[in-house]
Amino acid sequence: MRLSPLQSDGNFQTVLLFILDGLANAIDFLFHFWMGRVLIPADFAVLQTLNSIALVYVTASGVFQPVVGRFVAEARGKGQSDLIPAIFKPFLRAAFWLGLILSILVFLLSNFLAQVLNLPNWTIQLSAALIFLSTLRPIAAGVLQGQERFIAFGFTRLALSLGRILLVFFLVQAGLGLTEAVAALPFGWLVSVICAFLFLGKALWKKESLPDQNLLREGWKLSVYALLAYFAYMSLTSLDLIWVNRYLSGDSAGAYASLVLMRRIIALLPGVAVTVMFPRIARILAEGGQPHQSLIQTAAIILAASGALTALYFIFADQLITIIFGHAYQTASSLLGWMGIAMIGVSLSSIWLNYYLAEKPMNFVILLVAAVALEWSLLNVLPVSMNNAVLAFGATGWLLSLGGLVIYSFKLK
Repeated sequence: MRLSPLQSDGNFQTVLLFILDGLANAIDFLFHFWMGRVLIPADFAVLQTLNSIALVYVTASGVFQPVVGRFVAEARGKGQSDLIPAIFKPFLRAAFWLGLILSILVFLLSNFLAQVLNLPNWTIQLSAALIFLSTLRPIAAGVLQGQERFIAFGFTRLALSLGRILLVFFLVQAGLGLTEAVAALPFGWLVSVICAFLFLGKALWKKESLPDQNLLREGWKLSVYALLAYFAYMSLTSLDLIWVNRYLSGDSAGAYASLVLMRRIIALLPGVAVTVMFPRIARILAEGGQPHQSLIQTAAIILAASGALTALYFIFADQLITIIFGHAYQTASSLLGWMGIAMIGVSLSSIWLNYYLAEKPMNFVILLVAAVALEWSLLNVLPVSMNNAVLAFGATGWLLSLGGLVIYSFKLK
């Protein structure tokens, strides 16, 4: 069976997106592994805690991307590509002011936030720039996704990782410390934002036609649901590290931070698979169909890839922790495989997160908020230890995945 030129181009771009995203993640993890080697465990725990908190906001601010991407794709499908600037500019203006206001608030409240999170005050102040920049990029990325320009989309992600590690490379010559490592986080976002807007070109800045007000209202409604869902989801993946950083010693917190970093590797392939799944699910639902096959295929990819990697974590835990982080982190090696199992449950729940954002998100958003409350309750009820942090994280993730399946089953009935 011969593929049409459109199908062939789509498959080529999908494969290249996997490659670009994989390369970006490899560089990103190289940055964090490198920091684990050059920083003392206590400073590494600070960097990873700050990065985890930043990921919560980055994921939350990313709610604009699927909304803009969906509307851009619909405009193209209806032969109304001239409306794309009218979709792009209002969301960009909103993101600009939202990011600016929040970054100023973070800077002004840095002392309070530093005390709550048990982090140095200056790390919060530097992160204010990251807040602003990471609010802008989802708008440009949403347009690229909606235009199905996945190669350019992948390069914006790669630019973030390259900018971050190149800055650190040059700062190493000047004697890298925690300050320089933290400064690399917003710098990477600056490079990525510049790259994304360069890819958009000049056409989007022309005078736009009047947007469909109903479409914009629907977009804001969906953005609110996505904001709640993304914030809850990323909080779920960060609470355990924040809890460990508050109640365990600096060395123990550093060891647990290495586990958190290793579990993110397991989430890499699901992230790309769900990115590809989302527009397909939205199209099938718009056509009145049932996306059983897409859901099953995505779950199978996650189980196969994550399960294989988790098996390696069980077999080579000591070697992986020692080679990547060093002997100072060896206390975490016995938990590496179990952290992998915990992360599989959370990765499967990301399927439902994206599915319900494409359908009716309210019920799953409520379930997500309940999951965050459950994890925090478990962390505060169980005795303080790294083992129980992994247990609370894993139990919550698997229960969330099962809950999404239950909601889906009731919907079918």
